[in-house]
Amino acid sequence: MKKINIYFNEKFSSTFVVFFRIAIGLLVLIHFLSYWKDFELLYTDKSIVPIELHSLHRNYDIITINDILSFINIYFSNDVSISIFKYFYIILCIFIVVGFFSRISALFLMFLQVSFIKYASLLYYGADFFTTMSLFYVFLFPTSSYFSLQKKYFQKSLRLLPEQSLTLSKRLIQIHLCIAYFFSGLDKVIGYNWWNGEAVWKAMHLPNFNRFIVLSDYITSPIFYIFIGWGTIVIELLYPICINFDKTRKLWLILTILMHIGIIVSFNLFFFSAIMITWNLTSYYFNYYEKSDFKIPSANPVSIVKS
Repeated sequence: MKKINIYFNEKFSSTFVVFFRIAIGLLVLIHFLSYWKDFELLYTDKSIVPIELHSLHRNYDIITINDILSFINIYFSNDVSISIFKYFYIILCIFIVVGFFSRISALFLMFLQVSFIKYASLLYYGADFFTTMSLFYVFLFPTSSYFSLQKKYFQKSLRLLPEQSLTLSKRLIQIHLCIAYFFSGLDKVIGYNWWNGEAVWKAMHLPNFNRFIVLSDYITSPIFYIFIGWGTIVIELLYPICINFDKTRKLWLILTILMHIGIIVSFNLFFFSAIMITWNLTSYYFNYYEKSDFKIPSANPVSIVKS
């Protein structure tokens, strides 16, 4: 009988980083293309809502899209400057998807995205906030180091960067997600209109929010709206606990994704829900390890008896 000691070095698989980079790059690209034709009417000095009204609501001390376009206008006409801005935005999204210097591309893209969503402060909503944070994580995580054009053709450039822990990246976005859901649920508990279903009822009766199906035409019972309100509170408030236990993780991940699918169907908030589903899958679906069999002193050996 011969005893063999095998040592394992466990770390999170890089799959979650690759999925996050590609999914966020595609979502930001599709989101931008969705208002491509109306971009000038929303975010430039041609806006149908005068910039003075945006400034009255909230004014940010940042470099705005107007500042960027004014600089480009030194060399090109205003229409050409807007086109340069838009096409450069698209190119950066593609760079992120294919992994061509995705981290620096995400940094520039985040800068451009903030320049126009903060400029038109009356128009942004949750999807825009999470887009900014997502681009920051694409920049922060080692997204260029795995399954990317940079790794294939410019591997030397990756050696200039310090080695980063995938575990730390995974834990960071998990903690962020847990905090976001918990305080979202806590905010609903403190109020009263989620307890009695009023918030759900109002949301389902907002104009242009029922593109797929008008549930309010078929469901009039207040019990339904109370159940949805309480269900949302429970899912969000208990998220940090249930998502981090093995026995309840799969159930809570499914419930959370179903909740966001319900938001898409009921309220037409596609991009917000798509980003939240991406964050959930990144944090808790791609949750497995890679194992390498090289020997390290600190590892605990697993003994295998061989005849």
